[in-house]
Amino acid sequence: MDEIDLEKLGLNRNEARVYYALIQKKEATAAEIIKITGAHRGIVYDNLERLIEKGLVSFVMKEGKKYFVAEEPEAIIDFLDLKKQAIDSEIKNARKLMPEISKYLKAQAEEKSDTRVFRGAKGVKKVLAEILTAKESWCIGMTNESVNVLSTNYWENYNAKVNDLKIKEHFLLNADYKDTYFFDKIKTVDYRRLPPELNQMTEIVLYNNSIAIFIFTRIPTVVVIDDKNLFQTFKQQFDLFWKMSKPGKG
Repeated sequence: MDEIDLEKLGLNRNEARVYYALIQKKEATAAEIIKITGAHRGIVYDNLERLIEKGLVSFVMKEGKKYFVAEEPEAIIDFLDLKKQAIDSEIKNARKLMPEISKYLKAQAEEKSDTRVFRGAKGVKKVLAEILTAKESWCIGMTNESVNVLSTNYWENYNAKVNDLKIKEHFLLNADYKDTYFFDKIKTVDYRRLPPELNQMTEIVLYNNSIAIFIFTRIPTVVVIDDKNLFQTFKQQFDLFWKMSKPGKG
């Protein structure tokens, strides 16, 4: 047996040094333990106190001197039993806290802002497929550019899926938007036309607490921001524009 074996019982390095020295002597003064270990006086006294608290060491007074005594080996089992009880209590408390911690982490995840970027026609289609998973969506500034990029055939198939899934869609069309027959075929879609001064350079779609910003330049790009608070801000903007816009075909 050596100090390392005692560390395996859960003692720290200095506790093991002091305890091992005391085991060798059975009982000793602090001065004797300092001499055996070569440790600083303060370290020895501090760790003797810790060992007394753990029940592994006690002391007796002889002729005015304090002699520290290593307790019988059973004290080690008692120490480990107490340690196990403390761990069991901590586990019990941890189990009680787990639902609250999970709830907190979930709330943090919902509030966390994450930005994703998609490029090219494939990227646009990937985001649109994601939008199809929402039960409801809102679009600010619908332009004809999306039709030019993805073709009439693509949009006919896309809108058929919207119809089948009964997704509620709300569109604020740019004043110069054409071909509203796409929307007239879908029962769950309503739309209004923005005043010319509110025409948008980009298409912004709100869905599932996310904001998708479609930028139809030479290489189409979509920036998706997953942020519940920002979603609410854009939704308020949509509601304001909706009140300011003309219903139907205009």
